[in-house]
Amino acid sequence: MLAKSGLQKRIVLLVSIGMLTVFALLGTLSALAVDESVRRTLQDRLDLAEASAQHVDYVLKQNIDLLQGATFFQGVDLEDANLDPERRALHDVYFHTIFGDGVYIVDKEGRVLWREPSFPDPDPALSEYPHVRKALETGKPVVSDIYVVNGTGRPVVSIVIPVKNASGKLVGLVGGDVDLTSSNLQKVIQPVGLGPSGYVQVVDSKGVVIAASSRSQILTESDHSNRLENLIRQKKPVVSTCHDCHASDSPATAQATREAEVMAFVPLQTAPWGLVIRESEREALAPARRLQQQFLLFGVPVFLISVALAWGTAQSVIRPIVLLTRAAEKISNGNLSDSTPYLGEDEIGRLALTFDEMRVKLKDSLENFQRLNKELESRVEQRTGELREKERTRGELLRKVISAQEDERKRLARELHDETSQSLAALVVALDATAVASFRSKVAVRKRIERIRSLAVRTLEEINKLIFDLRPSLLDDLGLIPAIQWYAESRLASAGVKVHVETVGDERRLPPEIETALYRAVQEAITNIAKHAHAENVSLTLDFDESGVTVEIEDDGDGFDVQAVSDAAAINGSFGLLGMRERISLLDGELEVSSEPGSGTRIRLVVPLWQRGDLYAENKSVVG
Repeated sequence: MLAKSGLQKRIVLLVSIGMLTVFALLGTLSALAVDESVRRTLQDRLDLAEASAQHVDYVLKQNIDLLQGATFFQGVDLEDANLDPERRALHDVYFHTIFGDGVYIVDKEGRVLWREPSFPDPDPALSEYPHVRKALETGKPVVSDIYVVNGTGRPVVSIVIPVKNASGKLVGLVGGDVDLTSSNLQKVIQPVGLGPSGYVQVVDSKGVVIAASSRSQILTESDHSNRLENLIRQKKPVVSTCHDCHASDSPATAQATREAEVMAFVPLQTAPWGLVIRESEREALAPARRLQQQFLLFGVPVFLISVALAWGTAQSVIRPIVLLTRAAEKISNGNLSDSTPYLGEDEIGRLALTFDEMRVKLKDSLENFQRLNKELESRVEQRTGELREKERTRGELLRKVISAQEDERKRLARELHDETSQSLAALVVALDATAVASFRSKVAVRKRIERIRSLAVRTLEEINKLIFDLRPSLLDDLGLIPAIQWYAESRLASAGVKVHVETVGDERRLPPEIETALYRAVQEAITNIAKHAHAENVSLTLDFDESGVTVEIEDDGDGFDVQAVSDAAAINGSFGLLGMRERISLLDGELEVSSEPGSGTRIRLVVPLWQRGDLYAENKSVVG
């Protein structure tokens, strides 16, 4: 039953993973399609806002032209006492523009000369308003933000245009007020292509709503004013979604406060205003949301059907497998007498027949195995003894060979240092003296002697290098770390390789045999890096602890196939890695080589010290 449950779960799980992978791919494509639909919707709203803004700009420019045309009406002259031409001009402008709250002409002190329509108590001094003062001071047309008219209390926006005489001197202003409680501006910005929740607003430079396509959306307070004021100042079209687009708490906008909206903003060119199109995000992005819903409505049922089919398939397959598993359990418990049941002629049936044949052969083989096992045990014991003796002999021989090599290297290094190097140094000194003495009289001889001196110096340097290669005096005088650092820098730095040597733990002198083995192993590794690795950086770390010492050499070179190199070494006689392994194994240590072609190489040497407690304790007491 457990086998049935496990196999069935695996089949259902694999099918589920496959379907989830397909749905993940489809979901990604669906998400990309939704994102593209959202992007297109936002761009459409921005395009609509730009078109609406152009229309508002056109209407404002047309009304400004009509207002300015009043100054060119026949007989208009603000410097004479006859106001009949001015009255006729303003009367004509009033009925052909959006200035529902009236049009007027003022003198250069800001006093109203005439207003159409005429009020019983007209505002005597318009110069108190900032836009009027600005027009009188600058002599340029000014479009105002929303403000409240003194006396009437109506919110209006105004456009004032300077009037100049024939000599170009400012003599007054002609202006018009748009009553925001009327529908003049509302008719200009009726939305096209928006849903029921969509509407258009015109805001002044402070972000205050001047007009809206729906009267329920006309506000007298700032509507997200800080953001809109910044956008108007930047003169930059923007489209985005927002979750708190309204600052109003009126019942008409309470629902909008709770819903996210799509907002497109475009600044106007004729006035320091902006046009805003807003629409419920739910309504604007409805096509994209429907695409998401369709994917879920299609994907979830298909996934459930796939899981159900996988479960049914598993049921039809696992029954014969359960019987075969029970037969295998009997064999694993040592019962080789019961035969495997017949399971038909299909693949599983043939597997059961083959399994039963295997049971019979296994029974015969087991009997033979028990008979041969006793013979094998005796032979293994005999062979093990022989191998141990050979291993002991091989280790002793290798230890003597290595010891003899080191003794020979010490002897050669001592002789080269005491005799050959001193002789060559004396030769260099003598040649220097000869070169100085014959400098003026025998130029040719001097040049020859110079060449001999150079050759002698070069020979001396090569001999010194040979001395250090054979047995560096640093190893005996200063210890393992300075010797390794000197060899790494002298061998690799000249080839342009950066070397980093690091010591971890309690740095100390080790027994001579350990220092020698580690130095030769590291020397072989550095030589291989210089010859074959083509590395740029080499890191060498020595880690001392109470149980032993660990050396790690890592480079970023070409790397190699460790197994292939080991096999080739046994054939062509190259024993670099094998020699390193033998040296470390004689100290009961371990050598690990990790490398792959193109991934650099890492060599790790570990030598225990606890097995040499007498030598280590003695050495530690001396160093300490």
